[in-house]
Amino acid sequence: MAKEKEVVIGFGKLVHDKDILSLTHTCKAKVKALWYTTPYGGGGSSRYKEVKDNSEFIKISRQNLKNMLGKYGYVLTGINLRLIYKNLSIQDIQSSKKLKKYVTGLLNSFFQQKLSYEHVVSGNPIYFAVLVEVPLDYISCLEKNNLVRDISVNDYPLFKGFLKYIPYYLKPKNIPEKYLYPTLKNGGAKDIFDILKETAKKLENDKLFNKYKNSEEFKDYIIKSEKYYKNLINRIKKNNFPISTYFPNEGRLYYSGNTAVRSDGLIWYLPGDWSVDRAGYEHDLVARNDYFTSCSSWSDLPNWYDDCETSCVSETSGNYCAFSFGTYNATLIEAGWPYTGIWTMTRGSANYTDFRLNSQEVFHSPVCFKFLNRWVCILCPFDNPWCMGGTPFRDRNPDLYCQRNSIALKRCEFQNFYNYNSNWAGKYDCSDAPWCD
Repeated sequence: MAKEKEVVIGFGKLVHDKDILSLTHTCKAKVKALWYTTPYGGGGSSRYKEVKDNSEFIKISRQNLKNMLGKYGYVLTGINLRLIYKNLSIQDIQSSKKLKKYVTGLLNSFFQQKLSYEHVVSGNPIYFAVLVEVPLDYISCLEKNNLVRDISVNDYPLFKGFLKYIPYYLKPKNIPEKYLYPTLKNGGAKDIFDILKETAKKLENDKLFNKYKNSEEFKDYIIKSEKYYKNLINRIKKNNFPISTYFPNEGRLYYSGNTAVRSDGLIWYLPGDWSVDRAGYEHDLVARNDYFTSCSSWSDLPNWYDDCETSCVSETSGNYCAFSFGTYNATLIEAGWPYTGIWTMTRGSANYTDFRLNSQEVFHSPVCFKFLNRWVCILCPFDNPWCMGGTPFRDRNPDLYCQRNSIALKRCEFQNFYNYNSNWAGKYDCSDAPWCD
């Protein structure tokens, strides 16, 4: 039997599902992971442990992305928009620049998710890279294919520990690192309020929104959200938030009770307190590996990344897996702007799991390998999830406000068939969140 290798292919553009199916069929390759985005920014990846063939893998990937951007994307964001409109006046936006920025960011998330959803359901190209397993004899088949722009193969034993850090993929140049819906650009307080009002009204005729807005699944979410937005508006209007933090001061966590997890409303009031010059940020959901086993994800953080391709696959975290999204460049995070990340999980056999939601400062960590009985370390220059590691420079550093590079924002339990909906605010003490706070 021919020996097989894992090969990462970059296309340099967005390609159709059928293009990947044709390429992998011709070159006898098995899909292991996919990376996707849309012309409206944001993106993520998919990896599943058990699928019968490439066609099923790609079909599940697109379906999960459709749900993340639709039901758990713009529909939930639309619910939030209507609730904040109900509790907001134009005078509130006129009197508070921070509140105006929050509403602008929430509207931008809605338009980005809705336009991306429409792009996905229309069958447009979304994939820009794929990880495949291929027989050695067919690697040249991949290299010669006109669809392939970049290819990574680990053929050199000396650099076995290093080559996985080369840039596995290049996002297309026309995909924005940070998307801004054109109508929102340079909008004054009245403009933003009018767009909020118009968007809330238009949702009354949106078929997908009306399908889910009164569903039993979202009932508790809506009840708690109304209270959340009343408190949030007051906090934004009253507080100065003078302390810079690498972790978001506000945020929410929603679990569908089955496969979907959404972490939204991530707000840094004063992002900073970085311990390195090129700091990144990572948002980690850690759960038992017999409850969640693999994932698809999507996030709208600027210069985003995610690690579904490594979760529960290459990690050695005992009985737990970490599912993450983040940014390679945390200095692009804008103060007061709400960000969102969504996971669609593959469910395991367990009926419950304890979990924690971690907030972590990361950086382009060194790549180390052994050469002539000595360890050689080279700072990883690439924007690649393999490169990102927790910063080691916070501990016992008196010049940093929070001297740990990772804190738990939430700790609780997920149960199958039971929704979970919670939020956090005012986390300025650099301490872990208590159990089920």
